[in-house]
Amino acid sequence: MTPAKYQMRLNWDDSWHMDRPHFHEDIEILLCLSDGGDFFIENELYPLHWGALFLIGEATLHKSTASDSYKRYVLHISSSTLQELSMPQSDFLACIRESGHCVLFKKEKTSELIKLFEQLEKPRNDAFGNDMQNMIVLLSLLLKVFSSFETTDRSKVVLNPDFARISPILEFIQEHLAEPLTLDIIASNCFINKYHLCHSFKAVTGFSVMEYIIHCRVLKARELLRKGMRVQEVGETVGFRNNEHFIRTFGALTGTSPKRYAKEYLAGDKC
Repeated sequence: MTPAKYQMRLNWDDSWHMDRPHFHEDIEILLCLSDGGDFFIENELYPLHWGALFLIGEATLHKSTASDSYKRYVLHISSSTLQELSMPQSDFLACIRESGHCVLFKKEKTSELIKLFEQLEKPRNDAFGNDMQNMIVLLSLLLKVFSSFETTDRSKVVLNPDFARISPILEFIQEHLAEPLTLDIIASNCFINKYHLCHSFKAVTGFSVMEYIIHCRVLKARELLRKGMRVQEVGETVGFRNNEHFIRTFGALTGTSPKRYAKEYLAGDKC
């Protein structure tokens, strides 16, 4: 078995406001150890609570904002590692595709997870068996996390009540992503004043309407590039009217060009 590819850290900030939504190529598991704030994940908004466990799949748009001190354990793990660690009866990647994004734990179960994160955080050494012991801890943590999402009733997950105000706006954008989308068009179709649209969207999600649209278009472009569609065709399909603008925006958000991204993925270098 090859060494597991993951990064784990304990983050603790006096205040936290992510400037813009983002996404990444790996899977993120986050255990919140603070109260106060919100976590936007793929068109859903969750309140931040001590004991809230978040599961964020690859290329999933998300952003967190804390109203006070923000403490959390964060584990980033590659999908290739999760695939290698999966078994037919315990398929981690399938669980990500089918599960929700948040589970709220009670004190006892949160304490159990904290202990596993603490063990995983300990410096590694070259002593005999240390690598195997570390793998056991990682597997124990993953099993606790994924089994919790597997057994959670999605209807009982608590969302931020303010989210209902912008849910129709998000749905409209997703359904018309390939079409020209301006604030006037969105406001008119959602029967809302343009100023109120901008204010409500920013207040609930923490970022602007146009930021959201651009990120969604780039995420959709990634999907199409993985299927082998030509770069210019992809840009037009996801709503960019100018190929140069598409290439520049894609590079700014992903760190690579659409052509290189497609080439690396199709060559097997991307998960």
